[in-house]
Amino acid sequence: MGIWTGTDQEAEEIVQKVFEKEYEKLVRCAASYLAGEGSGRHKLGRAEDAVQELFALVWERRVDVLSSDKPVGWMYKALWYVAKDVEREDIKWAERLERYEKFYDEPAEPDTSWELELEKLVSKEDFNLLYSFYVMGYSYRELCEKTGLTKAALGVKIWRIKRKIKEKLKE
Repeated sequence: MGIWTGTDQEAEEIVQKVFEKEYEKLVRCAASYLAGEGSGRHKLGRAEDAVQELFALVWERRVDVLSSDKPVGWMYKALWYVAKDVEREDIKWAERLERYEKFYDEPAEPDTSWELELEKLVSKEDFNLLYSFYVMGYSYRELCEKTGLTKAALGVKIWRIKRKIKEKLKE
């Protein structure tokens, strides 16, 4: 097909059309790529995250995608890798929280818990959000109802909380 030389506005229109046409199919495909024993709604929420990340990647690499012979095929192929990254990230965070809970020595004071140390890194509300999602298996939909946030806002909030923890742990 050659190198795509259109404008960003043209690229945006093309990507928007693909989004409208393929989004639901991409979500179902991503859900099939995600393993695990999570509830159907939790898995569907994570599949939507994978598709959102895919579209961010598509926009970032729009010249490569739109230069390929089959841009939609490129997206389905890339979705497998994105879904596996989402899955690895989920596993990593669940293991961290479970390991922390398992190996944390309870202090002598009765009113403290293993959560307090992580609460020094993030607020109790943020910690409870991560815990509900990664350990308790709440879906995005359930957490959106509980917090009053949209799915996109919830995804960004979870990403920011994780980034804050990583940054504070590096210090």
